Amino acid sequence: MNSSIITMFPKKFAIVGILLIVVAVVVMISVGVWLGSAISGGSAKVTASPYSAVYLANGDMYFGKLSWFPKPRLSNVWLLQRTVDRDNQPQVGVAEFSKAFWAPMDEINLNPKEIVWWTRLQNSSELVKAMENPQVVQQQAGQQQLPPAETSVPKNSQPEK
Repeated sequence: MNSSIITMFPKKFAIVGILLIVVAVVVMISVGVWLGSAISGGSAKVTASPYSAVYLANGDMYFGKLSWFPKPRLSNVWLLQRTVDRDNQPQVGVAEFSKAFWAPMDEINLNPKEIVWWTRLQNSSELVKAMENPQVVQQQAGQQQLPPAETSVPKNSQPEK
């Protein structure tokens, strides 16, 4: 009877030992993967902004702060505008949704069945910067739309030939 107790303890210790070795290996692999990802991507951290892009089944694309409960909803909404210039070249721009001629509120409730895809926008995005500070964008757009100033010399101040 004593011999069976002696042979039983080494088997339990062997199982516990193997289990501890497996756990230690898994922990070491996990730490290695974590350190590897931290070292390789440590200098170029990409941070998500609170803004998202939403592409709908009808081809429209909207940008804004996306919330999901109780239904998909965008606030601080901007929309992608596609136009054609005088030379029949396609032009793409964005505009504030609330500035439309029919004066909508600055939010859209979305049909979840119509959302094809959505993604978060990065903080470094030019669009995010524009959405966070639309006054600067409007001033820049206004300055770009002004025709260049013509420089003319009054007739009476021209040198004689």
